[in-house]
Amino acid sequence: MVAVRELDVIEAEAWDIDGRQGAVDAMLTFPDGRKAAFEVTNLAAKDALKLAMKLFRDRTWPVPGDWFWTIEVGSVEDYYRLKECYENIIRICEGASEPSPFRIAWEPSAHADLKWLVDESSSEMTGYPDVRVKEMKNPGAMVVPVGGGGAVDEQLSGFADALSEAFEQAHIKTHFDKLAKCADVDERHLFIPLHSSALPFAISSELVFEETLPPDPPLIPDHVSHLWLAPEGSRRVLLWSRDAGWRNFPAKSD
Repeated sequence: MVAVRELDVIEAEAWDIDGRQGAVDAMLTFPDGRKAAFEVTNLAAKDALKLAMKLFRDRTWPVPGDWFWTIEVGSVEDYYRLKECYENIIRICEGASEPSPFRIAWEPSAHADLKWLVDESSSEMTGYPDVRVKEMKNPGAMVVPVGGGGAVDEQLSGFADALSEAFEQAHIKTHFDKLAKCADVDERHLFIPLHSSALPFAISSELVFEETLPPDPPLIPDHVSHLWLAPEGSRRVLLWSRDAGWRNFPAKSD
């Protein structure tokens, strides 16, 4: 673990064991004898991890037509509805020689499935007429979560507010409380792997692909001395501490 490596920990002891109620995940011991409570949790948009798990097991859907299609799923609710109607949408679009459902969903006679996809869902479908499924080695529609896009916050000026909003999720408070209950420790660390959906695209993209450090401290309880953020797909892990502010560490050792 990056925290153990970078902090020169001499002992990391699993603590949430033997029936301990409300215990943190681990206790760390430093060479000078100081102790740190260490807690780990995930952060993602609502149901994003549930959707990611579903699509991990269900990434290719059979297609009823001739074209290759991509299906970007925006939510768990969309996933279930798409499973029922995506084939009909493909048939309609290929019958109209139209790879974009958006371009024909506005017509008064448009099928309800098309209107739902474009007007009500957060998902997208795109056909590729030049890519024929019969010529593919593994034919089928490629199904993925909706990807982000747009401008990037290169200065991370909106980071503190975005993180504060994400921290309103109920489970985050639970982990803050567990750290608060730890007695006889010198430091209290919270380590959070950040799913790509955890923060707005403008923030998450900068965290993943650049080395920029946030200009402001995180809005967290006073008893939390260290906050670790590990953005999904990034080469770095960010650490904030009350004495040193934000720092970058490599996600993997050389």
